[in-house]
Amino acid sequence: MSWSGQLERPDPLRYVQMEPTVVAEINADVAFEHGRWRHRVRYARARPDMSVYDVPLLLGEEEGYFGEP
Repeated sequence: MSWSGQLERPDPLRYVQMEPTVVAEINADVAFEHGRWRHRVRYARARPDMSVYDVPLLLGEEEGYFGEP
């Protein structure tokens, strides 16, 4: 269970794990900690030109994300 961060919704949200099938571009700020964004992310657009195998499953898995070569 987790909260959405919205004051008008005090009840926790149930987590449902899904198998990725579509790549979507999102807009998010830099506040990322404990494996998740602190603020709500926003859907930008679908990316039909990409496969789910083209992107890492977890943020930071790609080489150089945290400033490392």
